[in-house]
Amino acid sequence: MTKQEFLRLARLFPVAAAIKSNEDFLFALDSDVHLLFLLKGDALQLVPLLDKAHQHGKGVVVHIDLVSGIGKDRAGIQYLHDLGVDGIITSRSQLVAAGKAEGLITIQRLLLLDDYGLETGAHTIARAAPDLVEILPGIILPEVISLLRQLLPGPFIAGGFIRTAGDVAHVQAAGALLSSSSTYELWKKGGHNSSLRSLV
Repeated sequence: MTKQEFLRLARLFPVAAAIKSNEDFLFALDSDVHLLFLLKGDALQLVPLLDKAHQHGKGVVVHIDLVSGIGKDRAGIQYLHDLGVDGIITSRSQLVAAGKAEGLITIQRLLLLDDYGLETGAHTIARAAPDLVEILPGIILPEVISLLRQLLPGPFIAGGFIRTAGDVAHVQAAGALLSSSSTYELWKKGGHNSSLRSLV
C-alpha cells in the first residue's frame, strides 16, 4: 500500500479500528472502517486475518511493539512485509527506518505526558520522518496541535480516549487526519450522530 492509498482510505472514513481481540477483528470486518490497527495478537496468526481484511478492501497496520511472536528488528519488519501487512505502528525510530526501507506505511507514536516530552519526542520523530504521527492520548490533540505543527509536518492521528462521535469531530476539526478507537459504535456510520455523518 502506498502512502497515497493509505491517505485515501483515511479520508473515506474518519476512524480506524483499534483491534485487541479476535472479536474486535470480526466486528471491524463488517464495519465501515477502512483501516484496521492491530494492537495485540500473535504474528503467527496474521495470515488468515490479513487475507480476510484485504478481501474486504481494508488496510492492515500492525503495532510491531505490541504484537507477539515477531522480532522487533529489521528481520521482523521484513517478515511482516512478506506476509502482506500494509503498515506498522511503533514508538521506535529504528523500526520506522526499517519499515520505510521495506516500503511499508510507518506510523510513529508520540506519548504526551508534559510539554518537555512533546518537544523532545517531536524532535526524535522529526529525525525518523515517519509517514504519520499518532498522538496519545488523542483526545488532547486540539490543545497541542499548534505546537505540533511547528515541530512536525504530520499528518496526525488521534489515538486514545476517543470514545464518542463528538470526540472524533473535535479532533478532526483541529486537524487530525484520522482517529484510532476501540469503540465499536464509532466503526459504523449508523452509530454516529448527524454532526459526525456530515464529516464522513
